[in-house]
Amino acid sequence: MSDPILVAENLSLSFGEVRALDGVDVTIEAGEIRCLAGENGSGKSTFVKIVSGVYVPSQGTVTVGGAPLTHHDPREAISAGVQVIYQDLSLFDHLSVAENIAINVMLHEGTRYVRRSRMHAIAREQLERMGVELPLDEPVGSLSMANKQLVAIARALSMDAKVLFMDEPTTAITTKEVDRLLTIVQDLKARGLSIVFISHKLDEVFEIADTITIFRDGRKVGDFPASELDNDSLSFHMTGREVLH
Repeated sequence: MSDPILVAENLSLSFGEVRALDGVDVTIEAGEIRCLAGENGSGKSTFVKIVSGVYVPSQGTVTVGGAPLTHHDPREAISAGVQVIYQDLSLFDHLSVAENIAINVMLHEGTRYVRRSRMHAIAREQLERMGVELPLDEPVGSLSMANKQLVAIARALSMDAKVLFMDEPTTAITTKEVDRLLTIVQDLKARGLSIVFISHKLDEVFEIADTITIFRDGRKVGDFPASELDNDSLSFHMTGREVLH
């Protein structure tokens, strides 16, 4: 069995008197779809921000691809292969599809002169990996939310993502668009990418996830094969309360 792609051990972080994360261990395998579940304030977002270098933990370690993250800053996490797509997508509406996809690669390369042909090649390669077509010269602001999301995924892939965190990716898209997104995610998993979903939509969680990691009050309740849970048992682990029918 290959080594896990991401190992977080004993992660803890406090904000004043509030213990936002308390001794959390998470191991994610290559080519796995993991869902992080928990109520608001349970610690999911804090965990993601530590792994992605936004927050520095008060204790604990993060290892990606066998190498420990020592600086705990976003640049280090990105270089290691950690990418996060937040709900707002962080795209530039006035720039084209190709520019949005290629911008991080070109900044990383320190390119002094922007070549349109180079941008198009970067964008086309990543969209082909996903099996989708988008108009490369179209301003991103004119796209649907679902297509904007595809641009954000392509941008993450362009930076050689090894583990991709997606925060509530299906909130603002239609059922048909959700089906397309989940198909793309499954294809990326088959190519060895690890995807971590943060979602409150339990039906989608059960459809897509291999494993569900449940957080409650800043602690990890456990890791569960998705096939072993249903709505009631997942809700119980998230809240500590039985669901009454």
